[in-house]
Amino acid sequence: MGKPYRKNGSWAIRVNWTDYTDLDKNGKPKYKQKVKQGFLTKTAAKKWERDQKYKLEHNLTSASPKVPSFGEYFKQWSEIYRKPSITDITWEKYETIRRLLDRKFGKIPITQIKRTDYQIFITEYAQSHVQSSTNRAKDYIYSALQSAVADKIIPTNFAEGAEAKSNNDRKLKIVYPSVAQVKKILNYAINTRTPDDPINYEIITAILTGMRFGEVEGLTWDKINFKEHTISITRAYDYKHDKMFKPLKNPWSKRTIRVDSRLLNYLSELKCKNYKLVFGISNTTALTPKIVTQQLRKILDSCSLNLGDFHFHSLRHCHVALLHTMHIDWYAISKRLGHKNLQTTLDTYAYLMEEERKRNDSLIEENIDKFLSTEKDTEFKQSTIINKKLK
Repeated sequence: MGKPYRKNGSWAIRVNWTDYTDLDKNGKPKYKQKVKQGFLTKTAAKKWERDQKYKLEHNLTSASPKVPSFGEYFKQWSEIYRKPSITDITWEKYETIRRLLDRKFGKIPITQIKRTDYQIFITEYAQSHVQSSTNRAKDYIYSALQSAVADKIIPTNFAEGAEAKSNNDRKLKIVYPSVAQVKKILNYAINTRTPDDPINYEIITAILTGMRFGEVEGLTWDKINFKEHTISITRAYDYKHDKMFKPLKNPWSKRTIRVDSRLLNYLSELKCKNYKLVFGISNTTALTPKIVTQQLRKILDSCSLNLGDFHFHSLRHCHVALLHTMHIDWYAISKRLGHKNLQTTLDTYAYLMEEERKRNDSLIEENIDKFLSTEKDTEFKQSTIINKKLK
C-alpha cells in the first residue's frame, strides 16, 4: 500500500503495480507507478489508491496505453511457451490460428472479448474444419487464455465451456483397403519399380514398415543395417523448408524397427545412384508429397481400386491392417509406429478394434457354448454312474 504525503498544500499518493497487459521484449510484464495529488484529506488519498488497486487487479481499466489484442497475445504466448519445443510444421498450425484470430477480432483488446464472441468464432471455425482440427484449435486457444488469466490480463478464461461440432461433410472419406487390396497395391509397386524413379520404392517401404512420409524421405543409408535387418528412424526430411532434415514428430517417434530381407533387397537397387538420401532425386533433395501421391493414385487406378481420399499416410494404416491380420500384439504395433503410448494406437485404429471385438464376441460365444456342452456331458456321465451304483 502507498503512503499519503503532503505536496503543494494538499495530499498526494503513489500507486505501484505490475502491468501484465504491457510486456517487454522478453514477454515479461512491466513494473509501473502512478502519482495522484490534490486530495483535501489523507483519507481521500488512500480511498483513491484502494479504488485504483481494485480496478487494476480486476482489469476494469486499461492501465497501459495498449492492451494486446486476442491475436497479439496468442502470438506472444505461443512464441514464448510453445515455439522453442515444437517442430516447424506444428508451429505453422499456431501461426494459422493466430492469423484467424487477427482476421476475426482485429485490434480489439483481449479484455473486451466476451464468451459469446469466442463461441461464435469457434462455431464458424468448426463448420469449415474436421473435428480433429477443431479440437486442436480449441486446445491451443484455451491454453493461451489460461496463461492470460495467470498474467491477470483477463479475469476468467472466456473459452471455458465452449462447444463446437464440426461439419461431418468436411471429413475426408477414406476407404480402408482389405488385405487382398493392400497386397494388390504392393505387388503392382514391386512389379513396376525402376531405380530411375524412387516413388514405388517409397510406397513399398511405407506398406512394409508403417513409416510416415517425412520419415521415409529422410531415410539415409547409414540408418539401414543390412546385417541386422533393421532401420533406425531418427529424423525426417523437411520438404516444406530449406533445411534438409528436421526432428521427428515427437520424441517417441525415434525408434529402430526390424524389416524383411526382401525389402532390403529392393532398397539395395537404389544404391546405384550413390545419393545420401535413399529415395533422393539428388544428393540432398527428395520428392514432394504431391508428386508421390499422384503416382500412388495412378497405381490405384491401374489396380482398379476406388479408395476415396487415399494418400501416402494411408499406407501407414495399411501396414497396421496387415499386422493386425497377423495377430501381432497391439503393444508391439504401437512401438513400431512410434506412438507415445498404447492408448494413442487404440484410439487411432478404433475401426480395427471394433472388427476385433466382433470377432472376439463370436469366439467367446462359441467357446462358452463348447464349455457348457462339455460340462453337461460330464454331469450326465456322473449322474449315470451314480444311478447304476444305487441300483
